[in-house]
Amino acid sequence: MLSAHQVRNKTRRAIKRREDDVEQEEIEGGEINLIPYLDIVTNLMLFLLASVSANVIFGQINTQLPDQGAPPPDQVNNPATNPDEQPLGLAVAVTKDKLLLFSISGLEGSLKAPKLILGLTGKPGEPCDGDYLCETNHCVQQVCVDEPSMDVAPVFDYRKLNAALAQIAASRFGGKMRKAETYQALLMADPAVPYGTLISVISAMRCKMPEFGKEIASCYLPTADEKLRQNPNPVDDAARLYDTTRTPYDPEKHALFSDVVFSGGFR
Repeated sequence: MLSAHQVRNKTRRAIKRREDDVEQEEIEGGEINLIPYLDIVTNLMLFLLASVSANVIFGQINTQLPDQGAPPPDQVNNPATNPDEQPLGLAVAVTKDKLLLFSISGLEGSLKAPKLILGLTGKPGEPCDGDYLCETNHCVQQVCVDEPSMDVAPVFDYRKLNAALAQIAASRFGGKMRKAETYQALLMADPAVPYGTLISVISAMRCKMPEFGKEIASCYLPTADEKLRQNPNPVDDAARLYDTTRTPYDPEKHALFSDVVFSGGFR
């Protein structure tokens, strides 16, 4: 009768002979055992994915994503409130070929009679001072140029949209202590509108744009930060923030409608 040690040795020799036979069969048959190589590739892919993920930088936009349908509660009119104190409920609707600016309250245009209607622009040959103003995303020497390799994206006159919003903000809030909820505006976007177009629309809604050809400067954003509210100085120049309860609103340097709420439309 064999001992346990002898059984183990015999098993090892049998496995070794089998491995040698398999290896010889692979050599004679011209086939290679790919399993070890697949293991190596799998491990390499995991390390590569981990290294790429660690170096991705994500941008953040101050937005909210409500349920599709009704406007936010603080944008709904109250019949008992003075009309001058009613929320504007501003909305910007964007489709593949049109941009509308109106207000849910009706104080600044309505869906049937918008305050502003913009068609497509940014064709090759039209003036630009940035790639975002060209449907080909290619601006050379302040002129949009054709770029066959680029997909065409809808572009609108963002300065006209920006000027209309700046006029609304100045006429209604200029020189006053502007309430935090009045910085909110609704963005209604067709699902077919590219992300790049929406980013340009949001930028036009947030801060007053510079004149054509001039450098873009970031505006001061409203904040409810308690540290700033307790600070004797209501403006943080380093972070470009300001306390709305102690700072008279100036549309030239303060945000226009920086709190953007997305919606697919109304049911």
